[in-house]
Amino acid sequence: MAGMFMSQIAVILVALFGCANLVHAGKCSDHLLSLSADGWSDGYESASQYDFSACTAVFSTFERHLPQVHNLINEHIAQSFVYSIMSSHFDTDAENRLGFAKYLDHLADTMWHDAIALVKYTGKRGSSVAPILDDENTGLRLSANLNDGIKPWTEIEALALIQDHHHNLASKIHHLHGNTRDTSFSHFLENQFTSQHVERIRELAGHMTNLVPMYQETSGSDLALYLFDQSLA
Repeated sequence: MAGMFMSQIAVILVALFGCANLVHAGKCSDHLLSLSADGWSDGYESASQYDFSACTAVFSTFERHLPQVHNLINEHIAQSFVYSIMSSHFDTDAENRLGFAKYLDHLADTMWHDAIALVKYTGKRGSSVAPILDDENTGLRLSANLNDGIKPWTEIEALALIQDHHHNLASKIHHLHGNTRDTSFSHFLENQFTSQHVERIRELAGHMTNLVPMYQETSGSDLALYLFDQSLA
């Protein structure tokens, strides 16, 4: 009986010791306690010693993926500009493909909003889009010369280029999703990108299936392209 009582006491003591460790093992709380011990109430002089990194929003493994996240932001911004340029091309009186112009304008807005979502999520995780020290390939930038991609696209060339880009982007995000062990980041990628890419790539593939035979027709292709453009308006 006494042995059982002693074993219960031991379990309670172990639990209490574990709770004490949890209470005092915090980096943030230890830092604040040290400030308090140095004279927390002395005013601004003591407050200036506060170390923001001790009570940061950064956790898990998200910061390991910052270079890839920065690259995704840059790629979304660049493609948003390219799609806007494409849209303006089809919106001219010479082309007069208002359906393509509207479709491409919507894609440009989507890419821009996805870039903003990445920026906001990065900030929420306590990180930044500023260049990472000793890594010149990070930070926000437009590394590509957008003028190199400006040309009088045909309808099929524009859709093929967009489909290739979405395939490439989806592969990068799926690879990043498969390699991260950060549950929150994985959840964000799934909600913001993966299902959207599935729908968009399927939509683009369907447009190509309908559009290619129209280009191959020797007669009536102009009317077919006009009707296809109207379907996008």
